[in-house]
Amino acid sequence: MRRPIPRVAIVSDPLVQRGGAERVVQTIAELYPEAPVFTLLYSERSGPRELRQRIIPSWLAAIPGAARRHRWLLPLYPAAVESFDLRGYDVIISSHHTAAKGLLRSAGQVHICYCHTPMRALWERPHEELATLAAPLRPAAALLMQRLRVWDAACAQRVDHFVANSETTRRRIAKHYGRESAVIPPPIDVSRFTPGGSVGDYYLVASRPVPYKRIDLAVAAAARLGRRLVIAGGAGSSFAREPHVEALGHVSDDELVTLMRGCRALLFPQLEDFGMAPLEAMACGRPVVAYGRGGALETVIHRRTGILVDEQSVDAFTEGIRQVEHLAIDPAALRRHAERFSVENFAARLRALVDAAWMEILEHHVTSEVTRVNAAR
Repeated sequence: MRRPIPRVAIVSDPLVQRGGAERVVQTIAELYPEAPVFTLLYSERSGPRELRQRIIPSWLAAIPGAARRHRWLLPLYPAAVESFDLRGYDVIISSHHTAAKGLLRSAGQVHICYCHTPMRALWERPHEELATLAAPLRPAAALLMQRLRVWDAACAQRVDHFVANSETTRRRIAKHYGRESAVIPPPIDVSRFTPGGSVGDYYLVASRPVPYKRIDLAVAAAARLGRRLVIAGGAGSSFAREPHVEALGHVSDDELVTLMRGCRALLFPQLEDFGMAPLEAMACGRPVVAYGRGGALETVIHRRTGILVDEQSVDAFTEGIRQVEHLAIDPAALRRHAERFSVENFAARLRALVDAAWMEILEHHVTSEVTRVNAAR
């Protein structure tokens, strides 16, 4: 008998940017082209435009300016994600870094959560996040975070199978949620990020405007050495007046490829759960100077594909830039390393996991039916 094809739904945190998590959702959507994409919020202007015909937003989208102010709506995320009606689907794949895994489903459905990280503000950086608020707001914010932690931990039990994007995230899932997970690194589009053209005189930062990205370290290290720095991705506006900095803001996908092909190296000063930008730069044949913690340890090979520095400090990144300038670069070797993280490898591994989970559900249904029939005789 032919095995039935599962009806798949995708559930995502807000799709209002074009970062690594959004590219993962796009790849999953390409793998399951019939699946609708339920998301807390969507912006066609700043989010992935390719998905606009498949998007089903939550009721948060009715709030004026919600996509621009999505971080302020965090207290409403639990109610919003629990409002999705997913009864018509067999397999639900959530892309989670904030609240997406909190969806509600029945016992007959299978929920696979691709976890980019347990929410950093709740579990990894609560004190740093509170410090960004005015002092009178902190007690209320701390109470809110405490309640969200309770909800977030409870939601981990709604997931059938966790998939972590890195070993770092796998350890965080085990620590904060008490759950085991498979590791499938996110997809790198090595067909688009390719070597080409000549190398310019600049270093590159490609990042969103978030404080933990520590763009200030790259700016200060480049200034100390008299090197030119280009910042792409909306993170550079506060550094635009620095004479050695060219802050481009948001750039197109094609512009980003061109910038990566031409940079002397990508600077990656943040602590990330994985981090796709270093591998995209390597796919273009360019090395990386990265903070040697978290996901960078799984993507950057010290003194082969770049330099790993021991501290998040200006001194450490200054020395890292000096070292990468004397590193013998083999662009072909860098690209071969990046190809191990291709879209095709990601898709094959995720599909195999989804298929196995679906077969487990089918076998359970068959066993239950046989038991029912035998009991009725």
